[in-house]
Amino acid sequence: MSLSSIKASIVNALDTISGLKVYDHDPGTVEELPAVVVSLDGANYTDLSFTFRLVLLTDSWDGSEQEAALLPFLEASGASSICGLLNADPGCVTVDAAGIGKHRFAGVDYRGVVISVTARDVP
Repeated sequence: MSLSSIKASIVNALDTISGLKVYDHDPGTVEELPAVVVSLDGANYTDLSFTFRLVLLTDSWDGSEQEAALLPFLEASGASSICGLLNADPGCVTVDAAGIGKHRFAGVDYRGVVISVTARDVP
């Protein structure tokens, strides 16, 4: 499986979460929330693993919801769980979710989190 196929698998899996807008590239603007932007973060050629950075944005930074809108996506399991969904693929491991807080994206401040995912080519 090629690197682009691995990324497409992650994007397609995330696209099954109801109400989540998924970008496979850095968009000029974020038009719908909640949204997740998927990008390649690094490659380890020793074990043929690839790290992806998922930036989950749930609302504007000045919104009143605080982090409540993030929580369903950060659960270990459930209909909106990014970790549960991606870990169901034998080639993916959701490593962590860090940096919960303000994220500037496309010139706008959002409440969000960065999720690290490691994927391997598994036949």
